[in-house]
Amino acid sequence: QGFKVKLNIVYQDNTSVIKLEQNGKMSSGKRTRHFDIKLFYVTDLIDQNEVVIKYCPTDDMITDYNTKPVVGNKFRKFRNEIMNLKATHHHFGQQECVGQHI
Repeated sequence: QGFKVKLNIVYQDNTSVIKLEQNGKMSSGKRTRHFDIKLFYVTDLIDQNEVVIKYCPTDDMITDYNTKPVVGNKFRKFRNEIMNLKATHHHFGQQECVGQHI
């Protein structure tokens, strides 16, 4: 459609999943050996430099606002970020991790 994507970044808050995504079957243990090889599609994308996996702490995952019941300060923090309610505006490029600014 004419829009060129420079880099696809996937933010993950689970370090075990990051290792599985980056290393594929090589980092599978007792509980993950049964995973079918087709589930390691992301590993292929990483190897082809089409996707980058980065760690994002759970408290900074803005997608939790849409997928989990968040309350209190965390709710207000994500609501303000999504709706640009704060006086200071942050530029979020192509990311979903609130704690890391591009």
